[in-house]
Amino acid sequence: MPMQLDTGAIKAESRSLLRTGEVNPFRMTLFYLLITLVLDMINSGVSYMIDSAGGFTVLSFSFVSILVGLVALVLNAGYYCYCFGILRREEMPYESLFDAFPFAGKVILLSIVEGVFIFLWSMLFVIPGIIAAYRYSFAMLNLCENPELGVMEALNLSKRQTNGYKMQLFLLQLSFIGYQIAAVLIALLYEYVIISYLPTRSPVRCSVL
Repeated sequence: MPMQLDTGAIKAESRSLLRTGEVNPFRMTLFYLLITLVLDMINSGVSYMIDSAGGFTVLSFSFVSILVGLVALVLNAGYYCYCFGILRREEMPYESLFDAFPFAGKVILLSIVEGVFIFLWSMLFVIPGIIAAYRYSFAMLNLCENPELGVMEALNLSKRQTNGYKMQLFLLQLSFIGYQIAAVLIALLYEYVIISYLPTRSPVRCSVL
């Protein structure tokens, strides 16, 4: 029988870690959000130019948009690396946010494979898709903790780690609902900033490269 997770102890440890590290989680999260905001603004600007461009210019802008998305994926993995360091009570400077770039290829491939698996399970029904999302939820964490793992190894390890714990993980996640609401509000603020950044006048068509 799976061990019962102590939600109170997990949350207490989380609070105790908030002031650790050379850069504490509050400042690092703000730094991470600032970078992702800039990337989102770039991506939105590129998407706007794609709509107004023609010919090979579309291909050029599309490449930039894809590249920005891939960088965002690797930065997200770098944030996981930072969190692991904080959990081990290590000194984690701002540069640790970029720790996932040495294994960026695995990060991108794992994101694609995981997304495909979850999509395929979701085609059966909504519930199997949700279960699959929890089943593979530790895969990226496993890769960040041990970059030597292969993509399928990280996924299979996540399946073993979450076996029998999916409902407990759901309840644990639910206990952080206040933080999740705050994250949604920040995301809405992001959207507002990005929409405000985009020009409202009719676009001028770009010349073909």
